[in-house]
Formats: sequence, structure tokens, C-alpha cells
Amino acid sequence: MTLLLCSVPILWAAVTDYRKRIIPDWTWITILAIGGVSAFLLPSPTPLERILGFLLPGLSLFILALKYGGVGGGDIKLSAAMGFCFGLHALAAILFLALLPACVYAKATRQESVPLAVFLAIGFGGYAGALILGGLIR
Repeated sequence: MTLLLCSVPILWAAVTDYRKRIIPDWTWITILAIGGVSAFLLPSPTPLERILGFLLPGLSLFILALKYGGVGGGDIKLSAAMGFCFGLHALAAILFLALLPACVYAKATRQESVPLAVFLAIGFGGYAGALILGGLIR
């Protein structure tokens, strides 16, 4: 149910990031709120996995942004919210599925900065599809 509820804000973030290179605040706030509610209703991911999912990717992208640029604040907030909502392990899978298309896009368009929300949505779709095909969710 969490995946379904988060699909709309993730897709909206992807579309607006692609068109305008901005991620609306309501998208990541909604995902964070869904994660907060699901933390009380669902046993998985654990609180530790949620906290690590929030902190590690968010801090990593923040450090990359400070050192190299190319990563916007919206990307950082969106990945941190997704990490809290889905947990560190799920976010790692989502990022893994997002990495190859993002690299191909950057190479093909010769851009140093890519609309990361688009590729997070692709990774999210791949992760949700794998769960559905694997019979882990219905």
C-alpha cells in the first residue's frame, strides 16, 4: 500500500523535474508523511532501517552537492524521504535500478546534471515491478 500511495508524488516529482528542473516540496513531504504513518502501522522496514535510509543517502548526496555540484536540494530531500519511507535496503535497490539509465542519459545528452527524480521514478517502478512479479505484494 505504501508503494501505491507514494507512486503519485514520485511520478509528479519526475515530471516536474524533467520539465522545469525543480522538485515541488509537497512531493517529498508527502512521501515523508506516508513513511511516518507507515512506521506506526507496518513492522517493516524497521525504525533503524528507516533512519539509515533517511540519513545515509541524504548526507551522501549533500556531500556530493557541496564538493562537485550538479545535485540539487530537491534531489537530496526526495531521496532522503524515499529512504525513510521504504528503508535503506529498498532505497539501495531503487538507486541501483536508477543508476544505469541516469548514466546513459547523461552520456547521451552530454549533461553533467540530470533530472534525478526521473531516474528515481524509473528505479522505483523497477523495484515495485520486481516486488509484484515476485509475489511479495499484490
